Amino acid sequence: MSEPRDELQAGAWQRLHPFSALFVAAHLLRHVALPVLAAVVFGRGSGWEVWAAVPLGLTAIWAVLQASRYRYALQGGELVIHEGVLGRSVRHVPLARIHNTSRTRKLPHRLLGVTELHLESASGGKPEAVMKVLGQAAALRLEQALRGTPQGGSAAQAAGPVTVDPPMQLLHRLGSLDILKLGLISNRGMVIVGAAFAALAQKPELHRRFFGWLSAPTAWVRQGFMRLVESGHWLWLAADIALLLLAFLVFVRTLSVVLAFFRYQGFRLEQDGEKLLVHRGLSTQVTATARLPRLQRWELVETWLHRRFGRCRLAVSVAGHDSQDHEHGLDPGGRFDELAPIATPQEARALLRLCLPALQWEQLQWQPPPAQAFWRQLWGQGRFLIIALLALVVVDIALGQRVPLPGLLAAGLALSAGLWAYCHAWVRFAAYAECGELLLYRHGVLTRRWVVVSGSRLQQLSLYSSALDRSLGLCHLRADSQGSGKGGRALDIPCLPLAEAQRLRARLWGQVLRPY
Repeated sequence: MSEPRDELQAGAWQRLHPFSALFVAAHLLRHVALPVLAAVVFGRGSGWEVWAAVPLGLTAIWAVLQASRYRYALQGGELVIHEGVLGRSVRHVPLARIHNTSRTRKLPHRLLGVTELHLESASGGKPEAVMKVLGQAAALRLEQALRGTPQGGSAAQAAGPVTVDPPMQLLHRLGSLDILKLGLISNRGMVIVGAAFAALAQKPELHRRFFGWLSAPTAWVRQGFMRLVESGHWLWLAADIALLLLAFLVFVRTLSVVLAFFRYQGFRLEQDGEKLLVHRGLSTQVTATARLPRLQRWELVETWLHRRFGRCRLAVSVAGHDSQDHEHGLDPGGRFDELAPIATPQEARALLRLCLPALQWEQLQWQPPPAQAFWRQLWGQGRFLIIALLALVVVDIALGQRVPLPGLLAAGLALSAGLWAYCHAWVRFAAYAECGELLLYRHGVLTRRWVVVSGSRLQQLSLYSSALDRSLGLCHLRADSQGSGKGGRALDIPCLPLAEAQRLRARLWGQVLRPY
């Protein structure tokens, strides 16, 4: 990929990097090679996994053919892509419709000097193009050509020479101390623990060996607990359980810190005109871009630990992306999902003002929910408590009433008091506010969230009410945007008076019908 930039602009057909076949083959073989490797290392080598190694060579040959047939060119304001071996396709993607790009460089990519490039439009779902792999210089030239084409520009503009872009503006960056705090605040170490247990469950031989190693320490701990129970030393038993839980938490937080450094080392948020760029990663380096007009939803998150550190997280949804909550940017595709994984509230609000100049945070007039919202929340949360208490009573009776009735009553009263306090705290904090075309909603108790949406960027609006809502005169206002997927909504405001919900819906719908 040593062609000059003007050849790329003139419509010359370009190939993928010669190493593309290697990466495509590795991607295809991953699902077959891992079971084969597990069978060889942990099994006896006589199962079906061993025979699955036969088609590995054919898969590699197919990958070479796929990579050799891939062509792309910039022609008349379009990105034209030829691909396929037996079934061939030609796709024409207007450059003005490519809103988001991302470059992913894992350790093998960096060693070989290549990168994986994803191009996405607002249609969502599958990317418009996944180029595995391009040379680093070729990927940068293609990105620059896309960035140099103004949205809605003509074909002549798209085919013209690429001008030199002004220096990018640094908006936010993370140092080592910030990443350490991020790892301590997040709980992503549980992802590694869950993945380890899932791997054990998939391989019975490995499962038996692992728990065989743990049998001796587990038996020792169980015998110690049984001695404390039989002797009635409840205080020592509680202390031992607390120490075990503390050790587990320390282990999980350590994993979270390690994962945070791998994920966010070198994090930088930069602005290039109307484009935002995020660079991050230690072993896998990711560069993701998104246009400011394509941002659909902003969410400010403060967990209990965030508040202890005086920090928060600012997440975003981009048109064309699924709204699955890839917490702390763990989307495997390297998509643009957050402006600041961790920041002070002042820094997060400054980034919000950059995206939404009309937002005046200090002047917002928050509207609390009506008094009926407390009873709605109390029943919504309390029904699960009632079921849990009834199940506990049934189990206690079945076991011969090992826990006396006064103990069960005390536990029920304590849980009821906690639920009562939780609902009061939720009602005190929950509120919504209007600021021009913007609608904001805050909620939560231990984890607090502020959601910001623009009425002109919403796609659907609906009102929902259950039988209990109707008896209390309440209603839910729900909204979806282009960034909303199957797993969630852009906005869901519960416990609104019916007249107020209808007013907000009519106001937002007028903005939806007005193009932006």
